[in-house]
Amino acid sequence: MEHKPEYIEFPIGNEVKFNDMKNVYELIAQAKNSGEPKPEEYWLKVFPEYSLRHFYFLDNDVKPELVTAKRDNNNWHFSAMIDLLQTDLEVELMECKRIGNKGRIEFSAYSYPYGGITGLTIFLNSFDCKASEIDEGGGVYSVHWNSDCDFKLNEIVTSVNSNLPKMERTWWQKLFGVNKL
Repeated sequence: MEHKPEYIEFPIGNEVKFNDMKNVYELIAQAKNSGEPKPEEYWLKVFPEYSLRHFYFLDNDVKPELVTAKRDNNNWHFSAMIDLLQTDLEVELMECKRIGNKGRIEFSAYSYPYGGITGLTIFLNSFDCKASEIDEGGGVYSVHWNSDCDFKLNEIVTSVNSNLPKMERTWWQKLFGVNKL
C-alpha cells in the first residue's frame, strides 16, 4: 500500500505572499532534507519583512532591523521555529503546490510523534496562508482560527477514521483539544 503524505491546505488570498512562502518553504525543505541547516543570518535575509514581523526575537538574538512581535503566549520565537523546521521536525518536507485557489504543503513523517503541525502552521500563517485543513497522519482536521496566532483543530470524520473505536481517538482529542464534527 502506497503511503499518502500528510498535508496542510490553505486558501491563497495573495499571490505574491503565496509565491514568497513557496520560495522560503523550498529553501527550508532543501536545508532539512539535505541535513545542512542554515544559520539564522541566512534566514533573516530570505524571509520577507512582513513575515518576520509575526515572530519575536530575544535581546541576544540576531534580529532584523524592524519592529517584530512582542513575546506572548501565542506567537513564536523565530529561532525556535527555524530550528524546528530545518532540524527538529521528524519529517521529510515534500512539495508546496497550488490546487485551484488553494495551496498545499506536503510532508511525510518518519515516525509518530514527529513534532506536530503547529510549527508548519505558524510558518504558513506568517505569509498570510492560514491553514484550513490538516492531515497530520492521525486524522484529518478543519482549522478554526481563534486569533491571528491561535487555532483549534476540529476532526473531520472520514471513511478511514469513522470506524475507529472511540478510545483510539480520545487521546488525540485530549492532546489537541479536538472536537469531532
